[in-house]
Amino acid sequence: MTLRRYSLIAALCLGLGAGCGTMRSEVKGFHAAPPAAPGPVVNKPAAVTQNDVLIRPGLSLSVVVLVAGSKEVEEATKRVAANGRISVPLVGQVRVAGFSPSEAATVLQALYKKYFVNPQVMVEFAREDGPNAVSPWGYVTVLGRVKKPGRVAIPATRDLTVSGTIQQAGGFDTSARDTAIRVSRRNGNGLVETRDVNLRAVGSAGQLEEDVVLEEDDVVFVFERRL
Repeated sequence: MTLRRYSLIAALCLGLGAGCGTMRSEVKGFHAAPPAAPGPVVNKPAAVTQNDVLIRPGLSLSVVVLVAGSKEVEEATKRVAANGRISVPLVGQVRVAGFSPSEAATVLQALYKKYFVNPQVMVEFAREDGPNAVSPWGYVTVLGRVKKPGRVAIPATRDLTVSGTIQQAGGFDTSARDTAIRVSRRNGNGLVETRDVNLRAVGSAGQLEEDVVLEEDDVVFVFERRL
């Protein structure tokens, strides 16, 4: 984190009369460890990279099997069961929990070779909408003076910012203070770190560094405007 950014945060803290916790030097550097999952029934392919999101029960997948350019299997939405498996045509029950989508595709491709010549399998997270939708990339929680407080799903691009979160929460309430938005994040030691964000500076002064990119389980709190 640059000296200039530390100065901005310090100035915000003094102006709001509230203490700020120390955020890590790179906001985008906070990455939660992937959840543990039961072992697969087949040998797991190559290790995933740090940026991969692993499949877990409750998520939805789309599965497509191509043979010579034609779709032989197309399953638009397959919910991963509590036991970590999905059911697909011909192959039946396959454990996919603990794999990334590309790894799951490799597993399914090996199984489909029993039925097709040179099958190409594509596995992706299926997009879900509605209040009961489940996001593979997790959620942030927005509270305080917004029109629709609650959870906001992190998109596949994982570029959800403070301003984007507030927009998805219906925007500011009439009593909101856009210069006082607190982002709270639990670090690897279990301690909560905070940073105060001034969105007015983002719009009026073009200080884009103030529009923090959020991570899973972050909490965004919008303070009430002082009278």
